[in-house]
Amino acid sequence: MNNLEQKIQKLERWLKESEKHIAYLENQIGIRDESIILLKTEVGNLKPRLKKALQDIENKDKIIPALESQLIEMTSEISSLRYRIQKLRETMTLDMTHLPSTNTPVFDLIKDVRTNIKLLADSARGDDTLIIDEINNLQTQTELKLTKIQNGCYTFENEVTQLRQEVINLKDINRNQQELTNELGTLNETLKEQIDDLTDKNETIQIEIEEKTRLYEQSQDRLDECREENYHLSQSLEGAHEDITESELVHDKLNQKLRILGLTHIAWRARNLRQAQILNVEFNTARTAWRNQRDRNRHIARELQNCRRHGRNLQNDKVLIEFWRDRIILRYEKWKNKTHGVRQIINNLNQQIFALQNNPLVNPLNMAAIQDVTSALAPMIAQIPMYIGQEPPDEYYNKFMQVFQYGNTLGVVGFNDAVKTRMLTSRLAERFTPPNPFQNSAGNQIVTPTLFLGWLQEKYREVMIGTSQASMKVLINEKFSPLDTPDNI
Repeated sequence: MNNLEQKIQKLERWLKESEKHIAYLENQIGIRDESIILLKTEVGNLKPRLKKALQDIENKDKIIPALESQLIEMTSEISSLRYRIQKLRETMTLDMTHLPSTNTPVFDLIKDVRTNIKLLADSARGDDTLIIDEINNLQTQTELKLTKIQNGCYTFENEVTQLRQEVINLKDINRNQQELTNELGTLNETLKEQIDDLTDKNETIQIEIEEKTRLYEQSQDRLDECREENYHLSQSLEGAHEDITESELVHDKLNQKLRILGLTHIAWRARNLRQAQILNVEFNTARTAWRNQRDRNRHIARELQNCRRHGRNLQNDKVLIEFWRDRIILRYEKWKNKTHGVRQIINNLNQQIFALQNNPLVNPLNMAAIQDVTSALAPMIAQIPMYIGQEPPDEYYNKFMQVFQYGNTLGVVGFNDAVKTRMLTSRLAERFTPPNPFQNSAGNQIVTPTLFLGWLQEKYREVMIGTSQASMKVLINEKFSPLDTPDNI
């Protein structure tokens, strides 16, 4: 029966744990669904960004060939311009090593040449017409040549200026080309990094989505398994409840049999109950005495240790102690001789007191009063503990009787049964406190020690053992277990 109940309790605990686990899995599934939704939203946001980045990359890839073609064209133009400059330098190279070096500009020299030729022609003209014509013709041709030279210089200067401007433009183009190259390199690196980051993010998101999907599938499988286990547990519990019903019927039959066996055991238990209670009281008394003796032994052991400690301390003074011992013995002998008469008087007085106790005087004037008796008996009564059922009534009564015998020797007329009864009732406590009025079950007033003993015995049976009807009722209603034996009842 107990094993079946334990099995049912175990199954119920397992069912509760399974329900908690199912609720936990459903909660986890909800959380993972929310995570999947968030990841899908993030993927949806990243797709347009990735698409836009790819379009930017394609556009920039389209621009790069155009820029490269422009660079190639600029490079070819620069090469052609450099070639032209080289040609111009070759064609315009003059052998002026035979001329004197001068810092005069070309146009000033041409003017000076014209002036000198005109002066030379004017001085060379004479009366001959032919010579004049030839000189004029030579002067005209010379001026034409000089004009051509001057025009050539102007043209050369313009071309040089243009070449210088083109060189400056070429330098700017080279600088722009370098900047474009650097910018294209930086842009390519940035695009590559962005593409790598987007690729990594896409792969990470795909992995997370796959992991969440796998966990979701596992959770669904685990949820199905838990539901199936829950169904099996419910079926097992139904079978267990049926077994419990059958076991309860068997248990009722066993209880009836045990009740019959218990009634047969009542007589044996009732016979031994009184003896067991008496033994219990004796055991309590013996245990109290043992504890007192143990405390005394401990006190004696402590005193012995103190004495030993003190003896060890006094070993060094042994000679001095022996000296004073001899002196004390001498002084004691002297004192003993001096007080011999006093001690003899004390012994005589003790004998007289003993004689008076054994032979009380008849004269009431010489008798002690009741107050003296109570004062004399008070220390002895105080040694008797308060009665709460710790011992049988007879033993308690006998202790007081010994005290009363000493009180009777005092010969006080007022020390009668009523006073003795009051002394007996003064040491009752708790459940044995006497009622008011103090009467027995027959309604008689308790005024003698004998009536007191009868009342105390009846009260002891009522309190410690109980009435026979109450005992039988308790024994009849008591439930027994199949494991009960006469030793553990």
